[in-house]
Amino acid sequence: MPNFSRFAIVAVVLAAANWVNLATAHRGGDSEITHRRLLEGPHECILYLKEMQFEDPTLRNSSWSCEVGGVEMMDVEGISKDWIDAHDPVSGESVLKTRDAYVQQSAANGASTMFVPNGASVSIERLSEDDSRRKNIASTKTGTFKTLVLRVIDSTGAAYSTLPQLQDDLFTDSANVRTQYAACSYNQLIIEPASDINAATTPGVAEITVTGGVASDSNFEALARTKATEVYGNLSSQYGLVVFCQPRAGTWLAYAYVNHWASFYNGFWCSSLTAQMHEIGHNFNMDHSGKGTEEYGDRSGYMGYSQNSDDTPIMCFNAAKNYQLGWYNTGQQQLSVNPVTFAGTTQTYVMNGINEFKADGTNTNTIVLRLELNGDADTTAGIDYYIGYNRQAGINSGTEMAQDQVVVLQKTGGGGTGIGKSLQLAALSVGESHVLQTFNSGATSVTINFASVTTDLKDATVTMAVSGSTPTQPPTQPPTLPPTVSPQTPTQPPTQPPTQPPTQ
Repeated sequence: MPNFSRFAIVAVVLAAANWVNLATAHRGGDSEITHRRLLEGPHECILYLKEMQFEDPTLRNSSWSCEVGGVEMMDVEGISKDWIDAHDPVSGESVLKTRDAYVQQSAANGASTMFVPNGASVSIERLSEDDSRRKNIASTKTGTFKTLVLRVIDSTGAAYSTLPQLQDDLFTDSANVRTQYAACSYNQLIIEPASDINAATTPGVAEITVTGGVASDSNFEALARTKATEVYGNLSSQYGLVVFCQPRAGTWLAYAYVNHWASFYNGFWCSSLTAQMHEIGHNFNMDHSGKGTEEYGDRSGYMGYSQNSDDTPIMCFNAAKNYQLGWYNTGQQQLSVNPVTFAGTTQTYVMNGINEFKADGTNTNTIVLRLELNGDADTTAGIDYYIGYNRQAGINSGTEMAQDQVVVLQKTGGGGTGIGKSLQLAALSVGESHVLQTFNSGATSVTINFASVTTDLKDATVTMAVSGSTPTQPPTQPPTLPPTVSPQTPTQPPTQPPTQPPTQ
């Protein structure tokens, strides 16, 4: 294995690299000149997962990109997403190491791609805990995030909205990403406008002009990031979050990098409350919430599909995300149990919605219940289940699915606190049950029943009946002493009578 430099930065390598011009055929016989720059010697970059929503909810794009020097983000080609996934990378915490790769740049729009050819050396490794490049947004679900919102203007003058309107949409109106993260977290997570930017007019909201490209260019993100860095310096070292509001172009909705500081929005989607909460949810390491075959099908919380609405809906996240975020982990309000330990019994829980959380722990009811299967043992494909009462009230008054029902969810990957997709398995009304058959290698079933609810819909009684019998220890036998044998008197050999010699 070559000795890779810990702080290899592509700019240094590229300065000494040679250009190679290539013609790439396009549809219709046209061609585009591209430049290839060999990354001489070992090279490394930080892997980030890019999650993109489209206006068509049946479409999505999930891909890996590599960030170099904390500034430049490039798509990776030559190795498949499946190959990268198989090496269990963690977005923002894993490094891609290569030798003999190159950067391919389009002469038409400057878009850069890292290409790993056949035969190139490539590996993926986890960054050490003390590596300064390792992002920790994923493990930071509380605190204050200084946030910069950028209105991006392209070379034609196209842009979305105005600075005052964007400030209203993201920071000051009745419902926005700032108010909802504060409300859902009970002020444990604060998104704060960058006060050093336009403090007298539109605090935290500014604009940049990209003179070298239009919004429809495939590399418009790179151009916008470069311009923002030119104007404001290193973004990641100054801001907890940066929101790019781009001119409308195409049918993509918005996208973000997981466990990263950047999110991007297509035109009016920058004003969408659900899009803001969803994409910044990716920044905070949350994956999608699905139902059935629909990737975004669980609309009980913000990690389902986004919609074009400014101030609505007022809601938060589902039980799987709530456990991951840890905002309600005080006293008995968040529990994690292994159902197999309750075999042959029925457990009863009084559950409340998130609107009843008490930071001082005086609420002794349960808000989030995790049923442990193997999620912690296998953080890549392990499964756990989550139970929550989706009370439609207060900070969750606009939840769009499973209102006032007990929701059963499955989460795959990430264990309790890491990233993993959730899937809504059931939304139960009073008297309904859902059976989970996968515990103890299928030998133990767990039946979740919504037994009753109070007339004010505040307290939901949920039972968990676990099949089988409680494991018993084998009976303890008293120690057995070896049998006592009476001593035997030594036996003398028999005395023979004297023998007379034979008579002749």
